[in-house]
Amino acid sequence: MRSTFLLYPAAIVAAAAIVQPAVAGAQYLTAEQAMALLFPKNATFTEDFRLLTDKQMRDIREFSGIELRDRKVRAWRVSTGDWFFVDHVLGKDDTVYYALAMSAKGEVLGLEVMECWELYSKVRLPEWRAQFKGKKDGELRIKGDIENIGGVTLSSKHITEGVIRMMATHTLVFSDAAAHGG
Repeated sequence: MRSTFLLYPAAIVAAAAIVQPAVAGAQYLTAEQAMALLFPKNATFTEDFRLLTDKQMRDIREFSGIELRDRKVRAWRVSTGDWFFVDHVLGKDDTVYYALAMSAKGEVLGLEVMECWELYSKVRLPEWRAQFKGKKDGELRIKGDIENIGGVTLSSKHITEGVIRMMATHTLVFSDAAAHGG
């Protein structure tokens, strides 16, 4: 009798986990669609995915002040000499995927939110994303440079942190200076 009583709570927990709906983001853009929005029509892209070393991860964390969650960097070298990155950050309740276009010199050319939970899609507003354009490594701070959006404060803060981290990654790993050891 006692063992039967103990099995009920476990069964209830298991059933609740099965019927709990999964929270999924709405996909707004594929990587190819983001590429088309951020670069000229005739641009071509060469995949340059990299796995960061422990040292690179430490250097990026120290340089940017932002913690890294993923060792894999999804990058494409653009025929214009620029770079295209696809990255993700944690929003309030979901993962936000975004595309970042950067010049060869590390200037943000544009940002597109590719996937996020629909409730938090205000981060897709063109006027909010435009705040990143023209920023260079070291010119972007978490507080004060990019306006937080009411209702999506965590998503907007975390995207800003992600862009800062990707700018540092570009500087330390992908830039011409990094490639030539300088």
